[in-house]
Amino acid sequence: MTSPPSLLGYCTNVHAGTSLVSVLDNLRTHAMGVRERLQAEQLGIGLWFSESAATEILATGQDDRIRREIESMGLVPYTFNGFPQGDFHTSVVKHRVYQPTWWEPSRAQYTRQLIQIMDRLLPAGMRGSISTLPIAWGSPLPSNEQFTQAASQLLEIASELQQLEDRTGRRIVIAIEPEPGCSCTDSVSLRHFFERYLSPPAIPSDAAEMARRYLTVCHDVCHAAVMGEEQSHEFREYHRHGIRIGKIQVSSAIAVPWHRFSASERVEARQQLEQFAEDRYLHQTMVCFPDGRQQLFEDLPLILSDPRLQVGNWRIHFHVPIFIEAWGQLHSTQDEILKLIALWKSEGLGLDPATEIHVEVETYAWGVLPPALRAMSLQEGIAKELQWLRLQWESTEPLSHQKSYQQEG
Repeated sequence: MTSPPSLLGYCTNVHAGTSLVSVLDNLRTHAMGVRERLQAEQLGIGLWFSESAATEILATGQDDRIRREIESMGLVPYTFNGFPQGDFHTSVVKHRVYQPTWWEPSRAQYTRQLIQIMDRLLPAGMRGSISTLPIAWGSPLPSNEQFTQAASQLLEIASELQQLEDRTGRRIVIAIEPEPGCSCTDSVSLRHFFERYLSPPAIPSDAAEMARRYLTVCHDVCHAAVMGEEQSHEFREYHRHGIRIGKIQVSSAIAVPWHRFSASERVEARQQLEQFAEDRYLHQTMVCFPDGRQQLFEDLPLILSDPRLQVGNWRIHFHVPIFIEAWGQLHSTQDEILKLIALWKSEGLGLDPATEIHVEVETYAWGVLPPALRAMSLQEGIAKELQWLRLQWESTEPLSHQKSYQQEG
């Protein structure tokens, strides 16, 4: 697994719109524009259909029309984002993105809809992946009964995916995506969920084997960076537990090195951070204290005004363009993307070389970035992310970092 992934695409959850018409309009306007800027014959896309759009597609039987239109645009829908089930672009999303949970029947039903649509849209012979919620938000922590019910529903989905593959040869996997603050907040807690609820003695060994074929991990680089994970270690641990990585979302978090700042730089950093304390999405923040302690806070606005916490380092769940290393006093966790690529090239992520891993750029926050960071058009920004990622993957040596956004011509 030393060569780049066969497809590098971007996640279309960056585009607003919960109807089929708006999804297709966004693909024509933006995805085709990105493909043309890249001068590529084909562009991979991670499709996002809200529950209402998925219901509309299946109720009206328009899947064949959608497949033809997407194909005519030169787009390849190799992966879906099934995490946000409702409207991901309302004025306030916050905790709503974690609803419904995986123990609620509607989450399983929505996922079944996506599987049906994906099976009909995927090119012949291509595998598919659908990333999904890491069970629920973590506060309050789900009960044992709720975790058990979530596992039961996931197993039902896995069984249906096995039947699909047996019947058609099509393999689609579900990729559970750990996120800071959720019940599976990091790689360790997701492995614990697999070991406790998707392994013997909780379930029979044949069911556990099936679970590990069709229930995989969506590794989000931003989320791992916020939680301070060493990716090489986590990949080895997944492999040791027989858990596959089905999908990787390439993304960058914000890093704030308070310990390096002078008094004036601290003021500038706070002023910059105020522009990221927006109302739509949660921006979970890990505070790394000088004594080695770490504490995760639910949202950036909750701690921004407390000078007692402005120490050590912060890592903030805010997806910023992956080609940016630093701007003003703030930094990104771009280095973690470079580490991921290096691991892929040198170790194949410690996984079976036959395992197919889908990779997509997921910078969904373009619409809420401070104006200075979204001065370019959305098409231009997404195309630049994909160009940067492809160049990094294909180069024999990592490209030099872009030292600041302001230096970008």
